[in-house]
Amino acid sequence: MSTLGKVCLVLTLLLMLLAMAPIPSPWGGWTPRLLVIHNQWSEKLRDAKKKAGDAILAHRQARQELELVTANVKGVTLGWDRYWTVPARGQNADPTTPTIARQNDHLFVRNIALEKPAFTDDSNQNQFADPIVHAFYGGPEGFTYAGEFRAINVAPQQAELEPVHALEPGEADAWDVNATWRLRMMIPAGLRASVDDLYHHKRRTFELAEQTRTNIQRQRDLQTAAQEALAVRQGELLGNPAGPDIPQSPEFKLGLLKVNEDVEEERNQLLLELDALRREINLAVQERSNRLEKMQQRVSRLPGSKSQFAKASGQAGSAE
Repeated sequence: MSTLGKVCLVLTLLLMLLAMAPIPSPWGGWTPRLLVIHNQWSEKLRDAKKKAGDAILAHRQARQELELVTANVKGVTLGWDRYWTVPARGQNADPTTPTIARQNDHLFVRNIALEKPAFTDDSNQNQFADPIVHAFYGGPEGFTYAGEFRAINVAPQQAELEPVHALEPGEADAWDVNATWRLRMMIPAGLRASVDDLYHHKRRTFELAEQTRTNIQRQRDLQTAAQEALAVRQGELLGNPAGPDIPQSPEFKLGLLKVNEDVEEERNQLLLELDALRREINLAVQERSNRLEKMQQRVSRLPGSKSQFAKASGQAGSAE
């Protein structure tokens, strides 16, 4: 062995002895300490690779969700078509800012360019239809659907909007023209069907409510007429101090019940008087019969007066 080899062998042995020497440290000698540090870095590297893999997977899933949401937004945007936003009114508004105003149940918009859609009629002539606009009003807390409008008197940067559906009384007064408005050219088919069903249900409910109010008013009128007729009948039965004073018809003022009672009382009194007269007549007849009988007895005692008495009795009977 050469001298250099010997020197290297001695240095190697010294280094090995130095590495295994009990030097004070948390992990013992140099070699165990290096192994512990190596293990720590290996664990950190493994955790970092795992986190990087999880981050790549999460990024891939987030990208897929973003693509799906983007497609949905594009679909919704196509379903709503073009739209214009009319900001809430301010004191220092730009002259070119879109504005909206209300007159009765019509809306007037400015600085908004509405275009009339063109179509071909049956005679192959180009025609232009009135554009349809769906209006919403509200703010950050949400928007309220004002309804479907037809744009008439369309001019550059301005138009007049009239409701397509009939409005209920006072419905247009609830539109806040000072709020933020959004005008859309189209509503998605599903939402449009829901809006149409809502309008039909609302219109039917309004018609039923109107019929109910009409029936209630008719019932009230009938009740009033019945009460008036009842008052007239009660006046006829019980009397009416304010009625006409007709001597031949006292029932208009005294009432039929009072008049009937008076008539019945008068009839009863007449019946009593008639009965008394009948009794007096019976007594008179009885007294006449008694007197005739006595006269007959007295006359029968006289000689030759039987024929004359019979003749006188016959004349008295015929006179009666």
